[in-house]
Amino acid sequence: MSKLEEQYQKMIETLENTIDDEKKLNEAKKQLDDIVSIVVDDCSRILDKYDEKMQKIEAKNKNNEMRILALEERLKYFEKMVEMEDFDFFVTCPYCGFEIQTDYDDEIEEICCPECGQIFDIDWDDDSSDDEEDED
Repeated sequence: MSKLEEQYQKMIETLENTIDDEKKLNEAKKQLDDIVSIVVDDCSRILDKYDEKMQKIEAKNKNNEMRILALEERLKYFEKMVEMEDFDFFVTCPYCGFEIQTDYDDEIEEICCPECGQIFDIDWDDDSSDDEEDED
């Protein structure tokens, strides 16, 4: 039994032990029940408002998390751009060995070799030089 319930029971016992008139006792119990109902209703309203605020906070946090992820993606792009010295790349055609100079564009996935006309995939995230260094 909670402390509130214990106190309520003590108050009822006190009323029953001190009021002899049945009508007055019932009126006092009703008034006590009315007060308890008001307190419970107020607590319920407070909890409902708390729940509403928590839902709003959670929604804002979710929105902020999505915005942070988007910013992190942009940051990765800019970090990649900073790592590139002059934004020009030299790509070697795997078919004829011709060296092609191009600007960085992560939306381009294929390049057509101007020398042999072959189309080949380009991987802007290729870290094969780093892999070779790691193997040493």
